[in-house]
Amino acid sequence: MSIRGRWQVVETPSYGMALASAYILFDEAGGEFAFDCRTGSIHGTCHGDAAEFGWQGNDEMEPAEGDG
Repeated sequence: MSIRGRWQVVETPSYGMALASAYILFDEAGGEFAFDCRTGSIHGTCHGDAAEFGWQGNDEMEPAEGDG
């Protein structure tokens, strides 16, 4: 099974936010995401049902970054 594609986020533990349009998109080049006021691009690799990535974007218009 591959995780590539667009995934709708339906629940996030201990994070109270609007999930109606939250998503993560994994593709060959990395991807993108949007969680409420947090948006950004994903840079990394997908191998079967796992991904290793870093991300850069913004959280309420402030620069943000991380990894996963």
